Amino acid sequence: MNDKSNAPRRAAIDIGSNSVRLALSDGTVLSVITKLADGIERSGRLSESGVKATVAALARFAEECGDCERVTAFATEAVRRAADGAEFCATVKAATGLDVTVISPEEEARLALVGATKPNGAVTVCDLGGGSMELISSADGATVEYAKSLPLGVVVLKNKYGGDYRRLTDDVPELLKGYGKVASYPLVLSGGSACAIAAGLLNLAVYDKTEIDGAHFTARRLDDFMPILLSPKLAVLRPVCARRADTIPYGAIALRALIGYTGATDFYVSDSGNLQAVLKST
Repeated sequence: MNDKSNAPRRAAIDIGSNSVRLALSDGTVLSVITKLADGIERSGRLSESGVKATVAALARFAEECGDCERVTAFATEAVRRAADGAEFCATVKAATGLDVTVISPEEEARLALVGATKPNGAVTVCDLGGGSMELISSADGATVEYAKSLPLGVVVLKNKYGGDYRRLTDDVPELLKGYGKVASYPLVLSGGSACAIAAGLLNLAVYDKTEIDGAHFTARRLDDFMPILLSPKLAVLRPVCARRADTIPYGAIALRALIGYTGATDFYVSDSGNLQAVLKST
């Protein structure tokens, strides 16, 4: 529901490795897939086509934010690690007027915890993006007691494994060992891939945040759904997944392995995350 008050609008913009998202205090949310990090594993630089698509999306967002009192734009893993990250931020400033803050993995983890829709009490949040996957554990749901980011985002995995799902399935348990011991708290999955998978599990005709945010599933249900998630006909079998059909299989494999790694038998999904946390603090 949109905010009908006369309060000045505020905005937050998340420049991610796979998509760019805008949230406004009046309830407006926009998202554009731009694939900024496509090929970064090989070149160490941001995708040329991804930069163009991202700048175009940000120019559109800047127009949408024209009457906003405050606009906070932040970038995550792709811009953090790219050799041309600073150049990208300068390009965005020149083209759109937006100042981009590149946040640290620690800040990204904190925001993911704060912004997630989650059960009360102890929780472990997994924020799966295009460039990285953060794990954050909290005994009280508010204070970070453990946080670690690894370059296991869906774009990174797609670049590295290029359709070889079997090899990724074999490799990912070893990759997850980089997180060390993770507390056995209720598990919450966030990020575009997790939400798209949830929409597919629910067999939604169109994406509906109210259906996704806080949804609860068993690990067994995800297991049963994996053949569809790994099918080359995913976009036909679940049209709601079409926008992310090229990266969802990698996210599905990584998330299913993570569920096993943490010992969880069920999990929650959050449509809210770092973007909403930044908006609240803006």
